[in-house]
Amino acid sequence: MVEDGRIPHTKNAAELGAYSRRIARLRRILPVIAIFLLGLLVIASNPDFVRKASQDAPESGDNRLIIDHPVLDGRGPDGRAYRLTARRGTQKNDGTMAVSDALMNIAGNDQKPSLSFSANEGIFRSPIGARGDTVELLGDVNVTTGDGYQFLTPHIAINLADAIWYAKSGVRMNGQDSTLRATRLKADENKAIYRFQNIRMRILPGQQERR
Repeated sequence: MVEDGRIPHTKNAAELGAYSRRIARLRRILPVIAIFLLGLLVIASNPDFVRKASQDAPESGDNRLIIDHPVLDGRGPDGRAYRLTARRGTQKNDGTMAVSDALMNIAGNDQKPSLSFSANEGIFRSPIGARGDTVELLGDVNVTTGDGYQFLTPHIAINLADAIWYAKSGVRMNGQDSTLRATRLKADENKAIYRFQNIRMRILPGQQERR
């Protein structure tokens, strides 16, 4: 038998093409895998990098102190003692305490009646520099004075250092023989002056309205 001199093929053309494509894919993927492994090696050899990243992350809500029935005592510039109590308090990372079912009492003296505040929620801010303590009360705020007046408002801000409190979201004052409504109230306990804006008043028992 006479040979024709041609080299026999072990694979057909389709198999050779598939093999070439697999080799090309591996050449593209291998550098990416090498870089990824190198990065893991760098992180593993430098634990300070991981610690720094965790320190730079935002503080979680768990980094707080939960207090049942907190009691905060102090004294205003006029010498009157005050006490803020609540069902629960959450001490935040900046020193602010958020409270629920808040009750605050300011003692009276010979010149000024006592004050009692209650609200669904409250925020107590500790002194920062010369600012002094401040309290915000939110949700069904009820203020009762020792001489028989009641104030109802959704929000009150109290500056304990200056003995001034504000109702900026509307207020209703109930007295023994009258009801007063206003859009704003600024109460200066040092001077015993209450400043109302846009007053509407009803006198009892005559049921007369005044503006």
